[in-house]
Amino acid sequence: MNFLRDNCDVVENLGYTKAIPSEKLEGLKERLVENNIQLRDVRADKKAANKIYNEQIKQLEESNDEVTAKLKEKSEYVMEECFKFVDHEERKVGYYNHEGLLVFSRPARPEELQKTIYHMQRTGTEG
Repeated sequence: MNFLRDNCDVVENLGYTKAIPSEKLEGLKERLVENNIQLRDVRADKKAANKIYNEQIKQLEESNDEVTAKLKEKSEYVMEECFKFVDHEERKVGYYNHEGLLVFSRPARPEELQKTIYHMQRTGTEG
């Protein structure tokens, strides 16, 4: 190398392709195999983690949809015990919840308007 340096006109840096020695090629091949094994393992771990995260995201989105609907409507659908009262004079039926609030009313059906002794003597203690 000293001979070349001493006898050249100018020393310059120049990029070019150079053949890789065979022992270094073998090392690169081993590294590639190891990288591919690790890559496969990492992708499998990522897939499993994504499945968990996607399930959590799905549950949170469903919860958000439910909460958003309630906020939008400012109400929610419930199924609870209500008390039915037939108003024979107005010919209507009203359903009241445990708080005494009218939650639903409708016109009375003909069979509900048939007066009986039971309807006439309501004391509020019949079940």
